[in-house]
Amino acid sequence: MTIDAENMSSLAIRLRDSRTFPWRHDPVSEPFADWATQTRGRIHTALTLGPDASPTGDIVAEWRDGDLSGQHLRLGFSNGETSQAYLLRPGDGTKNPSPAILLLHDHGSFFSIGKEKLIRRPNETPDLTADIDHWTARIYGGRHVGNALASRGYTVLSVDALGWGSRRGNGYGDQQALAANLMQFGTSLAGVVLQEDLEALNYLASLDGIDKNRIAVLGYSMGGFRAFQLAALSDRAKACVSGGWMGTLSGLMQSGNNQLRGQSAFYMLHPQIAGKLDYPDLAGLAAPKPALFFAGAEDRHFPEPVVADAFRRLTSLWTEAGARDRLETRLFPGGHSFPRDRQDHAFDWLDRTL
Repeated sequence: MTIDAENMSSLAIRLRDSRTFPWRHDPVSEPFADWATQTRGRIHTALTLGPDASPTGDIVAEWRDGDLSGQHLRLGFSNGETSQAYLLRPGDGTKNPSPAILLLHDHGSFFSIGKEKLIRRPNETPDLTADIDHWTARIYGGRHVGNALASRGYTVLSVDALGWGSRRGNGYGDQQALAANLMQFGTSLAGVVLQEDLEALNYLASLDGIDKNRIAVLGYSMGGFRAFQLAALSDRAKACVSGGWMGTLSGLMQSGNNQLRGQSAFYMLHPQIAGKLDYPDLAGLAAPKPALFFAGAEDRHFPEPVVADAFRRLTSLWTEAGARDRLETRLFPGGHSFPRDRQDHAFDWLDRTL
């Protein structure tokens, strides 16, 4: 069902229009660094994020693809869940420590693949290959982001989030039921994904041959949301590339927007901190780290005026952190996709940054 001006709750409208975000930074009353430290602590407490854990990792299979070496991994998280992951290294993996990137896959209501949206290994099954070809052509210009980055000298890791690939459920309609089930135990779908992403980042940082001072997070669409919240909440992430997911709460709570529909929105909703921070304020906790945020000017999910408002807020926060020169916000022509020209821009930015 689509929520529009005729059936949106009047209570939701009043809450939307009266929200003041009590955890927002006030540069007059508090230094940015003090605010960021205190607010991160509040978020960790509110979301009951676990200790600085790292998942167990078992090698399922290994492969070679030209100059790249890959591993199919099984990761075991602190919550008892397991997930499949792909790790791709440049060369033979034995050279000098490499920069590394945790790649966060998108949502797209396309659940049969997760990690495979970003890293391709040779000799996938025909049905999986068909899904990979379809999705990468639709969203990523036919290019595998992880393979392209590994060819540039990065070690890359991508993990199936709950609901995708090795952990796929029963499709679009299953999301709401899963979210409701988790809420009955005081947790949330978004919180589960965040906790596991934090642990996956720890795992990447723990690997031999990784330069721990040159680790970035990168994602598009839901992956962009996952990327900026990781950069905000983990010291492991030294830089962030977030595409296709940024706006203000009031701007996104408009007729027809996905954030009002339920289902996929639950992956981005943290009830425990909802209304206390706007989305750009959460992302701003990543400052003063280097960060690139971008969007499509014709993205129907994130209209240009809404993105522009959020980008202005991000600029204010990085300025308050004394790091305006470390933030880039960019509107590209086009819609909701991460084609090759945007990828090239992001890759070049990573090369300069890391």
